[in-house]
Amino acid sequence: MPKQKTVDTPRHTFTDDEYKRFMRAAGECAKRGDVVRGVQITGHHAKMFRFVVHTFLRPTEGELFGLKHKDIQVKGDPPHLEMNVRGGKTGGRTSVTMPLAVPLYQGTLNPFDESSPDRNSYVWMPEYSNRRTAINTARRLFNHILEKAELLDEDRKLSPYSLRHYAIQARLRGSQGKVNLYTLAKNAGTSVDQLERFYLKNMAPTKELIENLQTRGDD
Repeated sequence: MPKQKTVDTPRHTFTDDEYKRFMRAAGECAKRGDVVRGVQITGHHAKMFRFVVHTFLRPTEGELFGLKHKDIQVKGDPPHLEMNVRGGKTGGRTSVTMPLAVPLYQGTLNPFDESSPDRNSYVWMPEYSNRRTAINTARRLFNHILEKAELLDEDRKLSPYSLRHYAIQARLRGSQGKVNLYTLAKNAGTSVDQLERFYLKNMAPTKELIENLQTRGDD
């Protein structure tokens, strides 16, 4: 059989400026208490969207919205969360986070409650036992924040998945090309091939990449 040619259609991602605008708008929406179809945007939701960027999680029922307190351990040196991702797209995995994920997670805990949180409760939007409802609600809140940040664009539609794409690309840029692609892919529950096809292909060149390309072997 002839090999069928596939056309990759990677999701759109945030630029650094757009991500800053989005998170600024999220904070402003939470401060005002904006209500979207009966749901008030709070700091919890703003932290949740930022959490995606520092954990590389997919905003799905099996990853971000399936995460329970029993699936998380706070580790140190360097500070990070160790997460048991049970229902990822590529199966279960143990994933570690960037340092900022630690205070974001700890911010979901009640500082006035000396007892541990219910280990079986969900970390994000736990008031929804139906996780599909949580996902759909989060998407509506996300779109509202996009509108307030003036980031709605019919030709370049951003979605909650765009936060994961931004997270991976930002890690690649921030490491100045030093991060191991296999390690990053394994931690994010994807493959090096997927990184190259969906994350690296359309990534804007960085100063370090340009310098690397222009460096001669005898320099």
